[in-house]
Amino acid sequence: MLKDSVVLTGKLLIQKYNENKELIYSEEFNNLIVTLGKNFIASRLASNTLDVMNYMAIGSSSTTADSTQIQLFNELARVSLSTATVSGTSAVFTATFGNGVGTGSITEAGIFNESSSTLLTLNAATAVGGSNNEITISSHGLNTGDQIAYSAGGGTAIGGLSEGGIYYVIKVDGDNIKLADTYADAGSNTALTITPGSGINHTIRHGYMLARTTFPVISKSSSETIAIQWVVSVG
Repeated sequence: MLKDSVVLTGKLLIQKYNENKELIYSEEFNNLIVTLGKNFIASRLASNTLDVMNYMAIGSSSTTADSTQIQLFNELARVSLSTATVSGTSAVFTATFGNGVGTGSITEAGIFNESSSTLLTLNAATAVGGSNNEITISSHGLNTGDQIAYSAGGGTAIGGLSEGGIYYVIKVDGDNIKLADTYADAGSNTALTITPGSGINHTIRHGYMLARTTFPVISKSSSETIAIQWVVSVG
């Protein structure tokens, strides 16, 4: 029997520069590929339904990296990647946090596919409108066209939605949304017909994290720059 093992690994090089653009710190760290990162890769293999990894973030929490995490614990700044390239079986991501961006005590970093991360929890029996196909979530922070992943959280799925399904937001107001099958449907206000489910731990997640790492404190002043080169390898 043919057996093979595919493992995702990663490491990042963090460098800090002073206001004169002189290198004053450089160190390499290993990272953890989070579960959502593996889910993201599987989704891209099957359907390309999720946006590619385009963002990197830094934060100030020293909580140990865990495979189940979906975001940084205390994010200070998130920026668009400077470059994202493929070399053999490795993807190389680079980003720069310049003057005044993400200042303070930096202890964590992550790679994301969205400009922000949101995890919303709802009661599927009370939050789903009967005739207007709306989902009520106070101060949801989502916008029309945002791509989300839905989970029933162990309960009975909301009628019209599937476990792990990818949908697009139609923003009704700051406390209510509808969901659409495609980005185009969201733009044309063509909502899915939904009915209440059961359970209080249903979730709507906006944004996937590929990898996270923690490291000893790196102090960043407003005049300093941090550059990160992050390599994720399959092998």
